[in-house]
Amino acid sequence: MWLSLTFVLIFAFILYKLYYAPTNRSYWKKFGVPEVDATSIVSELDILLGRRDITERDDFIYETMDKFCGMAENPIPVVLIKDLDLVKKILVKDFDHFIDRRLFFGAAREDSVLRKMLGNLRGEEWKGVRASVSPTFSTGKIRRMMECINGVGKHWVSTLKCKSNQSPSGSVKINLNNSVSSYTADVIADAIFGLKAGTVENPDSPFSTMAHRLTNMTPFQIIKFTLSYRLPKLFQFFDIDLLDMEALRFFEKILQANLKDRMNGKETRNDFLQLLVEARNGELKAVGSDELDEFEKEAQLEIPKLGKRQYLTEKIMSGQMMSFFFAGFRTTSGFLTFCVYALALHPDVQERLRKEVDTIANKEDGTIDYDDLGQLEYMEMFICEVLRKFPATLRLERICMADYHDPETGLFVPKGAIVGIPLKSIHHDKRYYENPERFDPEHFRPEIKAKRSPFAFMPFGKGPRSCVAMRFGIVESKAAISHLLHTFLIEPTKKTPIPLTGRRVTFQITPPADLEVKLIPRKHINEQ
Repeated sequence: MWLSLTFVLIFAFILYKLYYAPTNRSYWKKFGVPEVDATSIVSELDILLGRRDITERDDFIYETMDKFCGMAENPIPVVLIKDLDLVKKILVKDFDHFIDRRLFFGAAREDSVLRKMLGNLRGEEWKGVRASVSPTFSTGKIRRMMECINGVGKHWVSTLKCKSNQSPSGSVKINLNNSVSSYTADVIADAIFGLKAGTVENPDSPFSTMAHRLTNMTPFQIIKFTLSYRLPKLFQFFDIDLLDMEALRFFEKILQANLKDRMNGKETRNDFLQLLVEARNGELKAVGSDELDEFEKEAQLEIPKLGKRQYLTEKIMSGQMMSFFFAGFRTTSGFLTFCVYALALHPDVQERLRKEVDTIANKEDGTIDYDDLGQLEYMEMFICEVLRKFPATLRLERICMADYHDPETGLFVPKGAIVGIPLKSIHHDKRYYENPERFDPEHFRPEIKAKRSPFAFMPFGKGPRSCVAMRFGIVESKAAISHLLHTFLIEPTKKTPIPLTGRRVTFQITPPADLEVKLIPRKHINEQ
């Protein structure tokens, strides 16, 4: 059935390209916007079959364009923005013109929990939910979750140490992708779902199995995602699922059961679900300005007239749980894998970071405090460099809500068009980063960073539509790195790809498959 449907969709896509797409190729010229034929850079067939990613076009266009450039990504015209002053206007100053984003994760169905994820909400509903859930990721709220993060981190490292002790060589080679995902799965299960998944000791646990089924991108899924990106109405008409629906229902059942218990007051825990319930009931303490960094202050929104209870319905709350599941499991797992991968290939960076980590990790119980992590200056530089090289998304997108004209640059964007910000290209621009292809945390030394526009580094976006859970993901990753470096030396193996690299898949960059590193217990740990 699926094979037949795939052929039907591909055939429809080809007909569409032959009869409709040509009319869109000169779309931007009538608005005085420079235009390029994107199909001449990367073919539609290569994109459709998953051999190339659509954002590869962005890199080429970025190098040749001035401040902005239009192109046809049918059925919707796209204008790429290179000028950082324009980027600031679109994401922050003139945000009201660019509130919405394109729907992802097969969220066409109005009644789907995926449609209620924060990234897929639109208009006033998005504003209300965003303003309601933002306080759940403030400094004080994440500090409440540090017990969970620490517990999982110590257990993860302890399990790895047991494996190395059982090895004749005294070291252990690990599949980095799998090992890191077991850590993030247990953190997410505990901090988000209120569960003890036990994935670290049992990688094949039901939670882990379903999490991988829901987030892994098979070649067939890549084709479906690519087609849905170009033919969203066709997918909506045929009611085609993009994700593993059995896995999605597995998590929905967990959410519904836990949410019911929390709302009835049967259980109370220091986790995200509890914070959502408190927010809905008006019991969540307001966030003071001292708990917000500059990034968060620019993203604050007033709660619309209806109030939190109206916006935080059970369906909306379930949607936010799934939203943070995807961010906390797949995105954070990929990012943390890149971090450990980079440390394996850069022993000088690893040793400098280890010395810094040792200053906070020498407590008897191995606990790492939230405030301790904030003192690690080189850790922050390292984290930022990994995010620069491997951002969670390769392109930021916004939908133009009303005709927009910028008199300073002459840019005109018609209502309904998509504005694309080529994030990967900006992060590798020689104007902002000396030797951008080189992995070097010194790119983020405070005095060097201060000379750059803050819009030259946007791994989580900017403005009100930026990633609300970014702080939690960073803390989760810093804690894991600290526990790992305090216990092990990290080395590459023959199976470790050199140089540092990643794979582009559907607007994202992911670590190489079956990535392997070697962990060697530190002597001082063995002597304790």
